[in-house]
Amino acid sequence: MTALAGLFVLASCDEFRNVGKKLVIVGIDGMDPNLLQTFMGEGLMPHFLALAEEGAFERLGTSNPPQSPVAWSNFITGMNPGGHGVFDFLHRNVDNYHPMSSTQTAPEVSLWNLPFSDAVVPSPFSDQPEAIRQGTPFWEWLEDDGIRADVYRMPAAYPVEPGSTSQLVLTDMGTPDLQGGIDGIYFYYTSRLPEHADKIKVGKHELVNVDDGVVYTRIFGPPVPTEEANLSQCPMNVYLDPREKSALIELEGGDSVTLREGEWSDWCRVYFDLGLIGGTAGGIVHFYLQEVEPVFKLYASPVNIDPSAPTSPISLPDDDAIADIADAIGPFYTQGLAEETKALQEMVLSDSEFIDQCNVVTEERMRMLDYALDRFEDGLLFFYFSTVDLRCHMMWRHIESGHPARDEDLARQHQFAIRDAYLKMDEALGEIRERVGHDTPIMVMSDHGFAPFTRKLNINKFLRDEGYLTLDQTGQEMFDAAGDALPGTIIGIDWSKTKAYAVGFNGIYINQKGREPDGIVDESATQALLEELRTKLLALKDDKRSGAAPVRRVFLRDEIYQGDAAAGSPDLVIGFDAHYGASDDTALGLVPCEGTPLIEDNENYWSGNHLMDPEVVPGILVTNLPVKKKDPTLCDLTATLLHHFDLKIPEEVVGSPVTAP
Repeated sequence: MTALAGLFVLASCDEFRNVGKKLVIVGIDGMDPNLLQTFMGEGLMPHFLALAEEGAFERLGTSNPPQSPVAWSNFITGMNPGGHGVFDFLHRNVDNYHPMSSTQTAPEVSLWNLPFSDAVVPSPFSDQPEAIRQGTPFWEWLEDDGIRADVYRMPAAYPVEPGSTSQLVLTDMGTPDLQGGIDGIYFYYTSRLPEHADKIKVGKHELVNVDDGVVYTRIFGPPVPTEEANLSQCPMNVYLDPREKSALIELEGGDSVTLREGEWSDWCRVYFDLGLIGGTAGGIVHFYLQEVEPVFKLYASPVNIDPSAPTSPISLPDDDAIADIADAIGPFYTQGLAEETKALQEMVLSDSEFIDQCNVVTEERMRMLDYALDRFEDGLLFFYFSTVDLRCHMMWRHIESGHPARDEDLARQHQFAIRDAYLKMDEALGEIRERVGHDTPIMVMSDHGFAPFTRKLNINKFLRDEGYLTLDQTGQEMFDAAGDALPGTIIGIDWSKTKAYAVGFNGIYINQKGREPDGIVDESATQALLEELRTKLLALKDDKRSGAAPVRRVFLRDEIYQGDAAAGSPDLVIGFDAHYGASDDTALGLVPCEGTPLIEDNENYWSGNHLMDPEVVPGILVTNLPVKKKDPTLCDLTATLLHHFDLKIPEEVVGSPVTAP
């Protein structure tokens, strides 16, 4: 692979000079200091241990709140959220109360799905979204001084502005699939729908007929430009061979592949006719054949943007950047956070199948790492892994005794699933050190750590019960009836009597007069209302957990944010303690239906989390550089990389170098 990758090295830009310095930063989403210390202590991670002994192993201060788009934006810009303007996975639209993406301009999210699982961005064939994040990415500061930076799979870097830099930047978290789904819209074909089919929200499930051993169906692509309500389709025929327990999958105009039961395919190219205006759109898809008979079951991954011919910009400086990598290492996931958590949550994939898919993603990433190391000669190399984070989200129930989502048989089978992901990262670190030399400065960092998520709070129910949120007549009638959660951001809330509401995973907004469209709270009364809410939130007790306090701290905006964008933040930021977090309804601004408790068990497979108080889930910093600063933070790492290359640290960067006294 190394020799092959060398044939496809991207041409160096003339403006980059040889500075005679190197720095490697490995970003491992969600790596937790407690787990890392345990595995190092057990002798399972020798490369991490050696690096720490040469320099330091520190707990790294995360963002507030410790959500991935917020934390990575801190690192990208060196500013806190008050400067860069990203405060949550979801913000509220100040014009209409509706939830909206925190990182990119986009249509409003669907009200019946999780914001992070099914937030929708414009199709690659409509107007491109624009970045909400403010500030200057660190790679542009380096470019201004002629220092080369290769940035592989940076979270929160999408959407990109083509031509904004000559640096190599590949996006990750936030990058949509071909349909525009941020978390990926998968497909499930079966001759018998499962009992829980009504709960499959993110994926598209289809009941198919087996006609003389053949399944005639289709796979969906992006919307047809002239028919916005209609998705494009590619006919797909599946020829079953029960004797061999195999199936031949044929995509019209695209690839064909034969699979046996329990087998994942390589990437298959698929093409969609978008009509006279749209032309043809191509993507790539993975298939997994679960069963041929007696019940036909076929899983198809979200259709990813083809890196060899992107339909929308997902790399810098241009599409050639990512296409050259695909030429060298083959097709790969372009969708952000590629591990398919939603298929596991919706019980379409099993734990074992999900872990296999995670391993596919990691092996792809290792091939990309090989390519990256081959072309790294000078300047900065940043490389990102997502699998620790997503495996912890989904597998924590297997290591947390008493978790509401725990199954003892599955726990015994998968008790080492998280550990195995950590060990793979140790293998990656060993490869990096061997290739770049042990004298090359390296920083391994994570954006946050992890904690158990066993209980969830319905914050809008709290606000309703305490008299801060009022339902109108329609909403009250819906609330009194058995059924789903109320779409409170559209109908159901009487804004003329509502003082506060929650949108996002950690935020509460005041319905302030002159700011919200139907605000009723005078600005002069806001401070007293915030203090009142803080007192009541801190006083909450969970009887099921021996009177534990779900809320550890509550922050007012001015206490934690500084910068020109601070006015767009929530008025209160809730710092949950370990075991606790906001419900999905809370994030979408919904009021739960009658009978829903304020605090309820989290029975979801999404069983570990980090959307808590920052002190509960610090990240990690392991480096062979000397760390002289006490309690380093993400913004300090931004300052450190600039300082390493002898750049003056811009005033907007709030951190300071960890290596400086």
